[in-house]
Order: sequence, then structure tokens, then C-alpha cells
Amino acid sequence: MTTREKFDRLVDQLAEPSLKAGYARLLREREIDRQVRDSYERMPQLEGDGWADLREVHRASRQAVLKRVEEEEREAGFGPW
Repeated sequence: MTTREKFDRLVDQLAEPSLKAGYARLLREREIDRQVRDSYERMPQLEGDGWADLREVHRASRQAVLKRVEEEEREAGFGPW
């Protein structure tokens, strides 16, 4: 066996674990990318999902708070503004 062949065999032995680890990392990254893509396909970002209307949530919350404050003021004997 020549020195070149010995060197090539040694490089192959040393590189194999790191190549396997790199390949495994690429497979994991590909799986994560696939999962992210699938989630966007299930729930597109620019379409309403029933929970995203923050204006309506804010309006309803504000009305509930104002109504509760008014009831507390009336119970305390204060008149309307």
C-alpha cells in the first residue's frame, strides 16, 4: 500500500463521522423546514382565523370595562357623567 493510499484511507476514516453528523444535521433542518412550510399551508398568514381581529377584541374589552366602571359608580352613589 502506498503512502497516498494510506493517507486516503486515514482521511476517509477521519471524515466519515463528521460527514455522518453533517448529513444528520441537514436531515433535521430539512424536517424542520418541512414542518414550518406545512404549518403555513395549514394556516396561511394573511387570512383571518377568528382570533386575529384585534380591533373587535379591543372594542369589546373597552365596552366591558366602561360598563363595569359605570355600574360600580352607580352602586357607589355617583350619577352619570
